[in-house]
Amino acid sequence: MKKATNRHHLVWYRRDYSKGWAKCLRDHWYLHVEIPRDTLHRKIHYEIDHIPVPRAISIKSALDQLQTLEQSGGIHKEDNIERRLMVLCALFECIEPKTYDALKKQYDIVCEFYNKKAPK
Repeated sequence: MKKATNRHHLVWYRRDYSKGWAKCLRDHWYLHVEIPRDTLHRKIHYEIDHIPVPRAISIKSALDQLQTLEQSGGIHKEDNIERRLMVLCALFECIEPKTYDALKKQYDIVCEFYNKKAPK
């Protein structure tokens, strides 16, 4: 029997990068989660066709900030998907508006799926 969950990367699809900082950030432990495959995962991929890959300088900054958050205890392996998306949105909101918009849309989908009200 197949698993009812599978790994979901919170940022851009594998086809949208080749190497470098984009791969490093996509593969960061905080940016992938196990989610319900046949419901939430399908819904996210159906509604979000593309998450724009930010500029390398923005990605490097996000990696540095994630490392700082990890060292200070600001992020944890137990963080749920909503928390992880909120952190990502905060990292890109002011510097990469297109990436932020796609991440925010994903956050809204997740909140709707779990019947949670997204904070304004």
